[in-house]
Amino acid sequence: MFRPRTVGEAVEMLAAAHDSGAAVALLGGGTDLVPALRSGERVAGVVVALRRVLELRVRGAGADSLTIGAGATYTDLAGWSLSPGLARAARVVGSVQIRNTGTVGGALGSARPAGDLLTFLTAADAEVLTASPRGLDRQPLPRFLADGLAPDALVTAVRLARPGGPQVYLKIGDRQAAYPAVVSCAVLVDRVRHRLTCAIGGVGLLPARMGDAERYARDEVDWSTGTVSPTAARRFGDLVVEAAARITPALPAGPRGSAEYRWHAAGVLAGRAFARCLHVTAPPAGVPGGPAGDSAVGGQP
Repeated sequence: MFRPRTVGEAVEMLAAAHDSGAAVALLGGGTDLVPALRSGERVAGVVVALRRVLELRVRGAGADSLTIGAGATYTDLAGWSLSPGLARAARVVGSVQIRNTGTVGGALGSARPAGDLLTFLTAADAEVLTASPRGLDRQPLPRFLADGLAPDALVTAVRLARPGGPQVYLKIGDRQAAYPAVVSCAVLVDRVRHRLTCAIGGVGLLPARMGDAERYARDEVDWSTGTVSPTAARRFGDLVVEAAARITPALPAGPRGSAEYRWHAAGVLAGRAFARCLHVTAPPAGVPGGPAGDSAVGGQP
């Protein structure tokens, strides 16, 4: 067990362990790693514990961007006023104990298909900052998830744009925040750049952007007033269902929902999030009102 105090020390320890041929595991909050080690799902000859690396807990704000250290916990983010949408997503992660220990870096490492933070960061066009013996690097989140983390590197932070308008995160789970999401949805509106982004989690192996729906919204929203017609709101949800059905590879059907159920749920959540981010001139038919609160949806959509 190595316990570095700086990112530099952590990189040196990772490099040394990698060169020795040992299987290395990075330990942040341990909410995923510890159970995996206990069950034998993962085996590690060397564990690099990152809790003492205080620089990984830093959160910062620039003129146009927000930077969140990989060691920041969900509790750290839950009350962060600079990113209300991210705070909403963090508040509905697991139990209080999970939120107190789970970290941003852990969410990126576990890459759950409907991970709350991962779905929001996908919609936010986040980029991932890493450190390795080769120096510092940054890459878009989709490329990071596709390529994976090099065995001698660690995530130091994620970076995303400062909010430019309303942001909504919704999920469907068995008991609100107490269980992992079955399907999740994030919609972010940028009133300055006349842009809306939407990501759906829980349909494919990783959260996916809804490009057709985003382009449709860009042309249909009255950006001067932030309003949209009921017809456009319904069409937005339909486009999300169509896009969700095309995602490959899709998650296999299981006791928590068939593929068709997940597609339908994605459209319902997207329609609700769309309506909450924008002013619909009349209640859109076929898009039922969401439950109380702005963060989570329980049970069937």
